[in-house]
Amino acid sequence: HNHTLGQFRVFQSLRVHVFEMWEETRLPGENPHRHEENMQTPHVKLLQANSVSLFLGPSDGLLSHSLLLDEERGRLLLGARDHIYLLDPDNLAKGPRKIHWPAPRDRVEGCKLAGKHLNQECANFVRVLHNYNLTHVYACGTGAFNPICDGVFRLLSTTVSSGRLKCPFDPLQTFTSVLTDQYLYAGTASDFLGKDTTFTRSLGPPPDQNYIRTDISEDYWINEAKFISAHPIADTYNPDDDKIYFFFREVSWEGNDKSVLSRVARVCKNDVGGLRSLTNKWTTFLKARLVCSIPGPDGVDTHFDELQDIFMLPTRDPKNPKVYAVFATSSSVFRGSAVCVYSMADIRAVFNGPYAHKEGPDHRWVEYDGRIPYPRPGTCPSKTYDPRIKTTKDFPDEVVSFIRYHPLMFRSVYPLSGRPVFTRVRVDYTLTQVVVDRVLAEDGQYEVLFLGTDAGTVLKVVSITGDQWSTEEVVLEELQVFQVPTPILSLEISSKQQQLYVGSSEGLAQLSLSRCHLYGQACADCCLARDPHCAWDGHMCSRYVPAAKRRARRQDIKHGDPASQCWDTEDSMWTILCGISSNSTFLECIPKSQQARIHWFVRRTGSEHREQVRPDDRIIQTDRGLLIRSVHTSDVGVYECEAQEHTHFAHTLRRLTLQLLPQDQLDRKTKAGEDLMTELGHGRRFKDYLRLMSSPVGSLEEYCDSLWLEKRPLKARGRTLGVGKWKHMQDIKKSRNRRHHREKERKTDKL
Repeated sequence: HNHTLGQFRVFQSLRVHVFEMWEETRLPGENPHRHEENMQTPHVKLLQANSVSLFLGPSDGLLSHSLLLDEERGRLLLGARDHIYLLDPDNLAKGPRKIHWPAPRDRVEGCKLAGKHLNQECANFVRVLHNYNLTHVYACGTGAFNPICDGVFRLLSTTVSSGRLKCPFDPLQTFTSVLTDQYLYAGTASDFLGKDTTFTRSLGPPPDQNYIRTDISEDYWINEAKFISAHPIADTYNPDDDKIYFFFREVSWEGNDKSVLSRVARVCKNDVGGLRSLTNKWTTFLKARLVCSIPGPDGVDTHFDELQDIFMLPTRDPKNPKVYAVFATSSSVFRGSAVCVYSMADIRAVFNGPYAHKEGPDHRWVEYDGRIPYPRPGTCPSKTYDPRIKTTKDFPDEVVSFIRYHPLMFRSVYPLSGRPVFTRVRVDYTLTQVVVDRVLAEDGQYEVLFLGTDAGTVLKVVSITGDQWSTEEVVLEELQVFQVPTPILSLEISSKQQQLYVGSSEGLAQLSLSRCHLYGQACADCCLARDPHCAWDGHMCSRYVPAAKRRARRQDIKHGDPASQCWDTEDSMWTILCGISSNSTFLECIPKSQQARIHWFVRRTGSEHREQVRPDDRIIQTDRGLLIRSVHTSDVGVYECEAQEHTHFAHTLRRLTLQLLPQDQLDRKTKAGEDLMTELGHGRRFKDYLRLMSSPVGSLEEYCDSLWLEKRPLKARGRTLGVGKWKHMQDIKKSRNRRHHREKERKTDKL
């Protein structure tokens, strides 16, 4: 390609415009989440690194779906529109097997006549998938706004039954279900319009197959609920005391004040309803408020009232899992979301506490101070409390009457430590999903959170307990899982296979729980990442596997202090950069550590002391480096990019010697620059053009030599963080080789 002098001068003017763009797109220094940009991974990078496997389903997307991860049988079932897919959990890209299960044609026509959308509503969207036994899966779908259910081994039209009270009518309606002991527990709408919401039990072994449900005649039981999840949990060592705990948010009225509140409720698994009152309705139903708030300095808390998702993290005691909950604000002015953690002991304590009482519809709930009947309302019929009461039909009438009008507990359930463990406010997304992986690291056990957002990203966050029992949440990664950003609708985790399954309307994605290579090729960078899944193995940052034989692996999650784990932590890259007088110059420095705060220091020419660079209108600090809009003589010197970690550990990432090239010297090189442009062609990047024009070298050969030295592999230069400790071994080897060659030369000369 031929380049004219005019084209070259156009390029010179272009550099000013490019640096002006740097200024316009920079992140403001006061952004508290600036450092998180370091670990944002776009979808294209995940594909390039083979870090994601995708199943996109139909060409028009999945819209609504359900997931069933069966690790025992090694299968992953995906319920979608008119189909159930059987996927390989180890490779989603592998061709799936599928069952076609459309809605009956007459139901589709009726759905269209009701004004519903043909593709997005008038189909059979599979919303329920549960293991029924060793051979069958129980499935329910919306059936074109006429829910249907079946046991899936193969679908037969004669076995299809009604799905009402088991599955929602609307494919986008929030609901939950769980199948245990052959009973299906579901929280869903009971009508076509979705107004009446109820929590029910159905199925079961013959002859006990009657529906048990909440009382919809009283709105203080459940009112316009959005059900989130349901879980069978044992309360004592007696299985007769086992309960179903379910979580939802609902509309609540306190006098004339309307609000949305989050609830945890429970029912006994052996509840069969009342004898004369509450027939075929729950006689053990109790609920309590679930609070997630940030305490304010003036005593006014900031509440996150809208429950989004629940994850039960098992512990050694199956009766006491940790409850992770995602909340969002209900305010249209203040947007934010939070993660709170609860203990089952605190939840049970609230259900064993005082009841709430309300005199009438226009009154507020107050603490009930009257006599409580026996047995205590909400307890299960079992030998634990009274051997004479064998079923809920044996409850005295006053017990059934009491629980009918007092389903709410007076006290609320508060999170561990009294506040959220993770919050996101004033950001352009809301947290929607949560799963948790418990990881055993070199210095203890940690809980790693994977959080889905409505912007289509997945955050990886680690919870770290400090010396004073305070908790710290560190964002490790932010992944753009799908090419088109769409809300994350589901998350499933396999700690056994170390895999994460992410669902949205775009499809289903499979990710490894760790991507250690993203933390760089240095010991200090790996240590500073504080990812419990990763450790430095002496050569690279790789997945950490606890084993007695692997003592050499370096990891410090609690403190993230590379000074105690790595050698040569002060090694840094040194670069010479030439600026042009009165023109812009950019000093690049991008930290690998997401927790790093960057500070710039300069040691000016003729001075032995370094001073901190103070950004102003002329000198602008961005998340990628330091922009000097107009270089002056006083700017010449050695610049140091220093990373200040949260642990007070500081290390220099890069040193740059800034030299100044006068304008008259640039003019003398214009002709030489034209010739060099002809040789270089179109492939050279802008910063290389600038370096070429500002370089003091006088020939193309010298420029290429200097460029080659800078672009050599890090291993060859022996100057990267964490590999410098092996440099002395390389020097010894080189010295031996040189001595050996000299001896051979002497022998040759003698001959």
